[in-house]
Amino acid sequence: MPRVKIKGLNIRRNSAGKWYVSLRATGKLLLAVKCDRAELDIQLQGADFLHAYATAERKRVREYATGTFGALAERYRSSRAFLALADRTRSDYLKVLLFLDRCADYRAEDIETSDVVEMRDLAAAESGDKFSDFVIAVMSNVFRDAIEAGLMKSNPASGVRRLYKANDAANRRWTDAEWQTAFALAPAHLRAVLAIAKHCGLRGQDIAVLTWENYRDDPEMGKVLAFVPRKNGDKVGELTIGVPDQLRSVLDAMKAGDGVVQPASNAPICRNSLGKKYPTENAMRKAWQDFKASDDYKAAVPTGADLTLHGLRVTFSSELREQGFSDREVADMLGDLSEGMGKRYSRGAEMRKTSVRVHQRRVGGNAS
Repeated sequence: MPRVKIKGLNIRRNSAGKWYVSLRATGKLLLAVKCDRAELDIQLQGADFLHAYATAERKRVREYATGTFGALAERYRSSRAFLALADRTRSDYLKVLLFLDRCADYRAEDIETSDVVEMRDLAAAESGDKFSDFVIAVMSNVFRDAIEAGLMKSNPASGVRRLYKANDAANRRWTDAEWQTAFALAPAHLRAVLAIAKHCGLRGQDIAVLTWENYRDDPEMGKVLAFVPRKNGDKVGELTIGVPDQLRSVLDAMKAGDGVVQPASNAPICRNSLGKKYPTENAMRKAWQDFKASDDYKAAVPTGADLTLHGLRVTFSSELREQGFSDREVADMLGDLSEGMGKRYSRGAEMRKTSVRVHQRRVGGNAS
């Protein structure tokens, strides 16, 4: 998701290194945090800050008139569906809602498909095709929420063509040589991140919030990562993924602490270079990007400029398929839903059976 320029901010830093961000027009403090500038920029694109900014700016400027797109967008922003979104998705949608504020005064009943297309094309021109797809999605969600409330009769965003075409090479599978070299060279604060993604296939948003409570003993698999995924968690429940020896050696060494004091059960497994929890998935991804930009990495992994953390999830699933596991088994391990699945009957128990079966075959000599 590209950055959306946020206007009217007063950003300052005191002698102790603490940043203060306020709304210039009113002086209302929106954020106070001690960090470096790169991390501040990440937080300024996060869901919490964007929500605080949008709320403060809205109160300063106006209340949206009844029957306008702005009023419908504000209703959607407060809806159960919006608040239930994952943090990253909510952050992305808030950026879109800031962009769409330019059409806040449009009368909702007068909006036609051509108006949605106009906003799509404007978004594409300013921020790229991928952002324009988010614009269509958010406008459609706003209209759908309004229809359910009886405020509109049809969805003018329905059927509007998407412009973005995914790059088939994006998030590609890592080669064995790339993995071995990059992992050996990686700094300590990235090793657990990389190893969990490679050996258990977790999404970045789940890796960023894992605590030691999620790393458990298991009678059938020895050690597991047990967690509720942030995506589809309400449908799949808790996932239990067996931890192979390659990852277990990394986690056990970290769990031992300094040999005297072990980390608390609620302490994060993955920490940044300052030894603190990654504030967001984006901050964790930024640490990976910084490592990739280093001269040592470029020299050691000359083919690795396009490697991503999500590509390790692709690697994990590809290796499972090569070991003979079915698409359904791979989907269970990843916490994905099949296309036609809408029922939750015994889902957690079935996914655990898959996890045990997969782990036993992996540790039996089939793991890479």
